[in-house]
Amino acid sequence: MATKVEFIDPMRVRVTTSDGDSLILGYTDSMNYQIEQQWGNFYSRCVVGLFDKYYDGTSESLMGPILRGMYRNRLNPFFWVMPDRDSERVRMGNRIKELRKMQGMDAKTLAQKVGIDAGNLSRIEQGRFSVGFDTLSKIAAVLNMTIDFIPINQDNNYKETKL
Repeated sequence: MATKVEFIDPMRVRVTTSDGDSLILGYTDSMNYQIEQQWGNFYSRCVVGLFDKYYDGTSESLMGPILRGMYRNRLNPFFWVMPDRDSERVRMGNRIKELRKMQGMDAKTLAQKVGIDAGNLSRIEQGRFSVGFDTLSKIAAVLNMTIDFIPINQDNNYKETKL
């Protein structure tokens, strides 16, 4: 997968790296958007090149060589960075669905065991609904899993837990 850059609006950009990380870069003005419009995707090409060359999943690569590269290319540097929450919801929903199917459980059964509406479970699995910690904990328990914090730049090699 190649790094992709897309403007969400004139002051926010979504960068999806070749590793699958999705970040939102925030700016204080719309200068980069104007550069993108007037100079035929110059901003996007520069940012893709910088991320492909320097991004290693750490904040040091963002705040070091990528930020310096933006200055060198006369681009407005980003003011803030955050993970793309929409992609995280989709990733979590896909993982829940994958675990459910691995256990041969249909969505209706999982929803009943968790104590939520089947429609809500469907929205969770599609990444369209932000699930609270209590519900996520119940889903994990029914699927015989734990909730854990995994470094963002680590491969998503999950380990199934057994009773």
